[in-house]
Amino acid sequence: MTRLFLVALASITLLASCSANKKQSGEFTIENTADTTFSKQSVLKIKSLDNAVFDAATFTGNDKIEIKYRLFKPKKQKNNKKYPLVVLFHGSGAVGTDNKSQLGILAKLFAVPDIQEKYPAYILAPQFPTRSSDYQKDTKRNLLSSTSRPCLTTVFQLIDSLKSNLNIDHKRIYVIGFSMGGSTVINSLAAKPELFAAGISISGIPQFDKTQELKNTPIWLIHGIDDTENPINSDEQFYRESDKNVLFWKLKATAHDNIFTSQILEETLPKWLFAQRKK
Repeated sequence: MTRLFLVALASITLLASCSANKKQSGEFTIENTADTTFSKQSVLKIKSLDNAVFDAATFTGNDKIEIKYRLFKPKKQKNNKKYPLVVLFHGSGAVGTDNKSQLGILAKLFAVPDIQEKYPAYILAPQFPTRSSDYQKDTKRNLLSSTSRPCLTTVFQLIDSLKSNLNIDHKRIYVIGFSMGGSTVINSLAAKPELFAAGISISGIPQFDKTQELKNTPIWLIHGIDDTENPINSDEQFYRESDKNVLFWKLKATAHDNIFTSQILEETLPKWLFAQRKK
């Protein structure tokens, strides 16, 4: 019985992963799988990763804004080989300066040994001292939209510094975030389309005024249909206005705080993300 259950769960996860990789764009409504003991154990395994595997540091940008950050470096780097950089943006609950609250499940997912074995990469997790994105009503669309704060520019400067000092593949710099961090993903892609190879926004509020600048950037939107904190309708409109480079997953029976299930954990996100590369 247990064996059959594990095989069934693995098949569900594989199906989700394959559909994300075969389909680089399009809108899909995804069933919410049951929150099983197996998936709970997977989440706990990711969350239990020791914060100490991330180096702690501080960066001050040109505007004298100080950013605390954590950096994970691939353990077995080969000489003369370049590695991707994944930038992880946290939600509003991690705003601060303790330099640890930002190390949530997304940052640790990309740093766990199983993922690093297949997808070795630098992982950058900055902590914003204030909100990174603000929301306001777009009166033309009658929807929420987002704009970035100056602290995001400091993170861009941090990325430039790391590019100069680490073996980073400049064609494979990615950005991913949840909630406020998902909004900051779209803000980042809009501000620096030449920098990022792709982005994943989970439960965020998009920016609408630069969709043309993003027409060559692969974007994956993931949003719970029952999200009342950041309503899905803004992402739905962003998808409609996009240049068909957007993959959009709408998760059934999913709210803001229960979106991290086996469907979007394990290999699903890294597999899609690392397949993207700037031309």
